[in-house]
Amino acid sequence: MVNQLEVLSQHINDKQYYYWLHQDLFSAQWWLIVILSALFLFIFYLLVDRQRMVFILLVFLISFVLVGTVDELGKFFGVWSYPHQFLVFTHRFNSVDFAVIPVILTLVYQFFSKWKFYWIASLIASAFIAFIGVPIFTFFHLYDLNHWNTWKAFITVYPIGLFIKVVSDFIYSNQHK
Repeated sequence: MVNQLEVLSQHINDKQYYYWLHQDLFSAQWWLIVILSALFLFIFYLLVDRQRMVFILLVFLISFVLVGTVDELGKFFGVWSYPHQFLVFTHRFNSVDFAVIPVILTLVYQFFSKWKFYWIASLIASAFIAFIGVPIFTFFHLYDLNHWNTWKAFITVYPIGLFIKVVSDFIYSNQHK
């Protein structure tokens, strides 16, 4: 059984690579992923607090890993999918996971360090991602909602932002003891 699964997995990988190489690479959606990722990373570069650069980069890494992990779960269970990829061998480098959501959540953390303001800013950022970002990404066919909707996206993104704050604050407080 394990060998059959490995053969099927390799067959799927081969098909995905063929599709990516001959249909997706350098397509309009591929370029849109490149441009959006570059744009959000450039915004991050412009706005990042240079005094806390290393720590804010750590917050970005935490955001990237957490968003990517939740994304892998969603794809595994078939609730959403990405018809276009920047790189075929990893889904973590699509524009949503790689740049857009992690940059937004990291900048919210950077600019709103007090919990009172962070709750509100995270709520607004999550609403922006879910109710504006998700429809835009689905319109341009960068993101497909299979068994998912904007409300579920909001209910997922908001706790991710809160968890990022808890983990980052924990690391920061232990670093300064």
